[in-house]
Amino acid sequence: MNTEKNFIAFDLGAESGRCIVATVRDQRVRLKEVHRFTTHSVRYEKGFYWDILGIYQEILEGLVQAGNAFGPNFDGIGVDTWGVDYVLVDPNGRIIGYPYHYRDDRTDSIMDDAFRIVSKESIYGRVGVQFAQFNTLFQLLSEKKRKSNFLTLADKMLLMPDFINYMLSGKMSAEFSIASTTGLADPIQRDWAWDLIDRFQLPRSLFPEMVEPGTVLGALLPELARKTGLSPGTPVIATAGHDTASAVVSVPADRKSNWAFLSSGTWSLMGIELSRPILTSRAMQSNFTNEGGVVGTTRFLKNIIGLWPLQECRKYWSERSEEYSYSTLTDLAEREGLVSAWVDLNDSRFLKPGDMPEKILAFLKESKQTTKSNVGFIVDVILESLAFSYRRTRKEIEDVIGSRIERLYAVGGGIQNGLLMQLTADALGCPVLAGPIEGAIIGNVGVQAIATGTVLDLDEWRSIVANSFQPKVYEPRESRYFDENEDAFCRILED
Repeated sequence: MNTEKNFIAFDLGAESGRCIVATVRDQRVRLKEVHRFTTHSVRYEKGFYWDILGIYQEILEGLVQAGNAFGPNFDGIGVDTWGVDYVLVDPNGRIIGYPYHYRDDRTDSIMDDAFRIVSKESIYGRVGVQFAQFNTLFQLLSEKKRKSNFLTLADKMLLMPDFINYMLSGKMSAEFSIASTTGLADPIQRDWAWDLIDRFQLPRSLFPEMVEPGTVLGALLPELARKTGLSPGTPVIATAGHDTASAVVSVPADRKSNWAFLSSGTWSLMGIELSRPILTSRAMQSNFTNEGGVVGTTRFLKNIIGLWPLQECRKYWSERSEEYSYSTLTDLAEREGLVSAWVDLNDSRFLKPGDMPEKILAFLKESKQTTKSNVGFIVDVILESLAFSYRRTRKEIEDVIGSRIERLYAVGGGIQNGLLMQLTADALGCPVLAGPIEGAIIGNVGVQAIATGTVLDLDEWRSIVANSFQPKVYEPRESRYFDENEDAFCRILED
């Protein structure tokens, strides 16, 4: 592979998005950020929404900046985002209403309604997706209950990356990795679970054609090519549209070892890559999800709340004129040392924004644990709780698959928190290989490179990643602490 290829990759998270140009040449990939932006959301007394047109304008600006930096010719454009949220469009392709943010409270009690229609066991046995109130299934059922039911007006439901792909190419589709987050996709046939859609009386016409990651949807629309200065023939590629699916593509692992992945950011997603989904009752009881991967793979994983509580704590302190960088917060936690106090990150109070330090201290008081109001203590409570959650998840994975995880590959922005990575190695008692940071972007580009024949397959791409980025290795140092306190942590979860 001596010919240089350039790809544009957009990675949209819950707080911010990036447009990065990736250059693939000589078995290496180089990244250049050309645009960073806020993923705009709007909160008011009637709900919590995404400003999808504001985000779309940022996408166009990213294309302009990519062209300014590298010229008009690119080998592909790909978009990955968070899961579950969607845009409704009418038969003329016009947006119907603002799309809801997954943290909107309209789904707070909807799961019980769903289980009265189809049992929890039947849903899981059909789609294998963990139960969370923000799953697309529950969002759609909540929409059905509203007096003004927009589903009656909609022609199609497009998940976030699918909507952006449509705006760029004019092609409506449902890329499988992002569709698998809905709770309405068949993980074996890799199509919509039409029988489940029928049982919930959702309109079949709402669901676009399913396509695999790496499908070339078409060329950039001529009017957008003129507006952005890019070549009219630039391919728009349905990459692995779910950011975690893209992140797993970037894991520089081989197939010979038993490894797990951790995509660390606002959410932590920890799991393994499989050739087939696991739809057993044990998997359901442990609340694992089977989400679509590339080249026919399944990501068997668990969603863990991640660094969201730390982000919310930082926001809380900032609003009170206490400004802390993330590195300062980590330093304060390291000075505090191991605190032997933890929270259950699955407690519903931690899902919602606002007053996060107060919520953490309230949980500690309710569970009769040590409480200290200083910043370092609260940060360390969060990080230790995360490490214990990873430890518990690793054990659950091993129980389900019947073999031991030998190492953990961590990717994403959260790996910049060295204290969290060290605590994770200690909690798991195995090496943690941290890197690359831009996991979702690199995987996004990898799928584009495979789709265009730039690289042969997933194994070759992972070899390119290994050549291009040197992971930082964290070896266990304080595993005894986690061994000795595991029972105490589990009791907190059971109370």
